[in-house]
Amino acid sequence: MTASLRFSTKAAPADLVGGSADGLIGRNIFDGSFPSPLVVARATAIEHNLATMSEFCRMHEAQLAPHGKTTMSPALLSRQIARGAWGVTVANVVQARTLLHHGVRRIMLANQLVNEAAIAWVSEAATHGLELYCFVDSREGLLLLDRGDARNVSVLVEIGRAGGRSGVRDLDAAVALAEEADALPSVRCVGIAGYEGVFISARNSDRQAVREYLRQLAASFERIAGLGLLDAARTPIITAGGSACFDDVVDIVGPVAKAHEAELVLRSGCYITHDSGLYEQLSPLSRHPCLPPLRPALEAIAQVMSRPEPDLALLDIGKRDVSFDEGLPVPLWRQRRSRRTAVPASWRVTKLMDQHAFLGISPTDELAVGDFVTLGISHPCTTFDKWTHILEVADDGTIVAVLATEF
Repeated sequence: MTASLRFSTKAAPADLVGGSADGLIGRNIFDGSFPSPLVVARATAIEHNLATMSEFCRMHEAQLAPHGKTTMSPALLSRQIARGAWGVTVANVVQARTLLHHGVRRIMLANQLVNEAAIAWVSEAATHGLELYCFVDSREGLLLLDRGDARNVSVLVEIGRAGGRSGVRDLDAAVALAEEADALPSVRCVGIAGYEGVFISARNSDRQAVREYLRQLAASFERIAGLGLLDAARTPIITAGGSACFDDVVDIVGPVAKAHEAELVLRSGCYITHDSGLYEQLSPLSRHPCLPPLRPALEAIAQVMSRPEPDLALLDIGKRDVSFDEGLPVPLWRQRRSRRTAVPASWRVTKLMDQHAFLGISPTDELAVGDFVTLGISHPCTTFDKWTHILEVADDGTIVAVLATEF
């Protein structure tokens, strides 16, 4: 290792691992020259997930606009586009500007566009090749777009539900908003949007509530389309489908989209890396009759720095390094030099501090200070944003790429 020891999860490759990004390709993360902790992405799992989701969309005649906020990695997003993605979803204009800089030309903003400076930027960017769609759920939002002369922006009426997030709360309000949009010269309404994921989590997997909401979404589109309130010059769009229930979306909304020759656009972001927790439990591809399940690609590798009690080990990883909002990391492997073994099923991460993980083990388990433990991640979104560079590795730990993130 070089003399530079400025490691951090926010470091550039040269600082993180003591060498240039190009010089990392072909090295092995277990060759003894890398600091701990590291977060890596398994290349074979990523390729499997890309192929599987592409096939799911083909089978169900759906388009995919993966949510870029999951990874904000231009390299990964370019692979998703290469596998047929219709566009990319973002959460805000900052993300849209980043992706436009990297050549993404069709972007769906899965939120309301209400900031005047953002509207001005979008209006200008749209005159130079950006094809942007955004959600709207109020007359005030429409008027802001109209005053900003956002005539090159396509809007989708957002359908919400009591207890959810944004979005109109009933069918009459959806129709009224579409009529408002139709009357404004600088606004063109092309469809409806929704997000069923707010009604389901690892702690509340009420699929009935999801399906009821999706039926409301479908009914809203049918009413608005039937009244002729969608811009006739554009292909109509229905968009929904996070990473947990896109099978319900194609089942309930898909036939409506097909009947109206509309594009059904799914917005799953987490499928590309999947996980070992939340989406391992919820992913539709864990229950699909014809396609294989997705594979967890994102792993954190930490080192045992203390075993102060017989049933406790402390790892050098914590909240600053990995996600914890939807479940704690899951122990998978123990590595000692070149020997890698699966850990006992009883091992549990019981608590995370800023940069410590409490690992519960049995007093008789073989685990020594200096050993490495590989952890699976639950909810990949909030791990990606902690690292500016993630090493993509083959199954044996050989580095095949360095993935930059741009949050």
